[in-house]
Amino acid sequence: MRLSFRPDVDYLRAIAVFSVIGFHYDVPGFGGGFVGVDIFFVISGFLISRLIWADIRIDSFSFVNFYERRARRLLPALYVVLLATGICAWHLAPPHDYRAFFESAVATLLFGSNIYFWSQAGYFDLPGISKVLLHTWSLSVEEQFYFVFPLATWLWSKCFRDPSSRWSLLLVVGGAVGLCVLDELMIKQQAQAAFYLSPLRAWEFLIGGVVYLAERWSPSDFRIRCAFALAGLAAMLLPVALFSPETRFPGVHALVPCLGAALFIFAFNGEGSRPPLPAEAAGLFFGKISYSLYLWHWPVFVLGTAALPRDWATGPAASGLFLLCSIVLACVTYRLVEAPARATVMWRELRITSLIAVASSLLIAIASVGIIGNGYPNRYPQAQQRMLRYDSAALVPYYRQHVCFLDRQEPISVYRSSECLAFAADRKNVLIVGDSTAAHYIPALQDYFAATHYELLQLNSAGCAPLLGLHQDGSSNCNEVTARIGELIRSRRLSAIIISAHWRAYLHGQLPPSAATASERADYTTPALDAYLSATLATANDADLPVLLFGPSIEFPVPLASSLVSRDLTHFPPDKSFVALDASFAADDHLRQLSRRYENVRFISVLRAACPNRICPLTANTDTPIVWDTLHLTPEGSHYVIERLKPQLDGFFRSDEEAPSSLGPRAAAGVPQ
Repeated sequence: MRLSFRPDVDYLRAIAVFSVIGFHYDVPGFGGGFVGVDIFFVISGFLISRLIWADIRIDSFSFVNFYERRARRLLPALYVVLLATGICAWHLAPPHDYRAFFESAVATLLFGSNIYFWSQAGYFDLPGISKVLLHTWSLSVEEQFYFVFPLATWLWSKCFRDPSSRWSLLLVVGGAVGLCVLDELMIKQQAQAAFYLSPLRAWEFLIGGVVYLAERWSPSDFRIRCAFALAGLAAMLLPVALFSPETRFPGVHALVPCLGAALFIFAFNGEGSRPPLPAEAAGLFFGKISYSLYLWHWPVFVLGTAALPRDWATGPAASGLFLLCSIVLACVTYRLVEAPARATVMWRELRITSLIAVASSLLIAIASVGIIGNGYPNRYPQAQQRMLRYDSAALVPYYRQHVCFLDRQEPISVYRSSECLAFAADRKNVLIVGDSTAAHYIPALQDYFAATHYELLQLNSAGCAPLLGLHQDGSSNCNEVTARIGELIRSRRLSAIIISAHWRAYLHGQLPPSAATASERADYTTPALDAYLSATLATANDADLPVLLFGPSIEFPVPLASSLVSRDLTHFPPDKSFVALDASFAADDHLRQLSRRYENVRFISVLRAACPNRICPLTANTDTPIVWDTLHLTPEGSHYVIERLKPQLDGFFRSDEEAPSSLGPRAAAGVPQ
């Protein structure tokens, strides 16, 4: 059954896609543009409900026809974007990123990229080519909804002859409310699951379904319809401007743009004069190409950013160029691929769906070979392969990850106390605590302490500030880890403790994923963190425990290894990609001043030791970067830094041997403060 064209829906699509693009392109005023995805979900719920119920009412609904239409609508354009992205990534992506691209491509082709990116979400995540298909998570959520919703709707039609009856509507609304509440509750425990998983997003589609089922109650008065449309527009645009990545989301906050989209659609239901649409022609045009534009905008941005020097790729001119390229590609894709596939069932005596199935199988096969080939490292000369050899998986044994260094998702039960807190009876025991920027010193510190009378113990948790009393919900284990740190400090079984963390991030307001309420944000200001760090150092002071406080680590604005290789390939002049962050040096000065309040604390400036005149090294040796991403040291980088800290380490631990119960203010002669 052919349904009447709804210009308001295309207009709404334009609002949604430009909200997302503005957010991804970091356009001022679009800090909450991610709500565009939620608007898309409401649109999909409305349109699919409209399509299915229209066929059910005339007894012509067919599951086969429904899925065939969905395949022709969504998949051909997606396959073109996947193929083009893979070809471009061949020239730009390091091997581990290229392998991750192939993995995400397979997940996308199997309608499960939301599950893939949920499972891959981790502490070492960085925006880059490995995430060039990240935006397809929402497409997979929609596709999973399409698998379930037609059957559910058909069964619903057997229970309710009139789906728009009050009881039917009441049950659907109740289901949407219940799922929204569940989504809100899940944010606290599993924020990533609440964001990515389709069952926890289903309520947004149901809101769209409710708008269709409630069509008979749509206003007919022109002024009321205009008021509904205006209120809906405000409820969508205000979150775009006022929300931010720190907003607790989705959950209850997602209700605002979803209800806004529902109100907007509701205003255009029924007959009669419809509200005017500002810049209607432009809105309808971009709404028509919105799907192709959504598919292209993120790969263009990611690949364009990777191809250009950072100084060129981060300005408004580059964003404008990326947007223009995305629009041109979207127009071409819509004209040559999307529109013909939607309008055509047969092509040269072959069903379009058969061609789609063959194309899908070929793309899965190509991507599978890329995974088996480990991202084709032989594309690069041997020296560059070595420069790119480290990634998060390769560093697991060096950092003792999943043993003494826990990921955010891992419960405390994963931690192996028997290996990581193996107190030695015949040696002095030193504990290193902190997040990944403590763990990345482990390769070198193990070698350093092997030649001393000290036993190195380790208790690290990703993204977990080692601050006593600070409640941190961004991790499944952090609060238990910090509680155990407090117990160990007070146990008087330690001879010293080393504290290291990503101080630049903590002192400059970088929140953990779930810290979005006002009270949680208050705990992540510099004065509050000063108080928690002071309390931690005071606890050690009360226990007569010497503290070695490591300052901020070397940190670059973009992944260093791939930037070095890109520089070699393109011969672009060095830019700010190779300059350590000024904020790290500011945090270093701040911590140095704070540490002077405590006689038992020795502050070591990693940046002063490793970066003379604020010029940080890029490599640990001829073919190894100092850090493998933006922040975390390679094993060779770890040894490079610790070698430069050795005089200060020797001074600290020599003083401890001379005065094991305490370190006076000048006990460690020669240790700079």
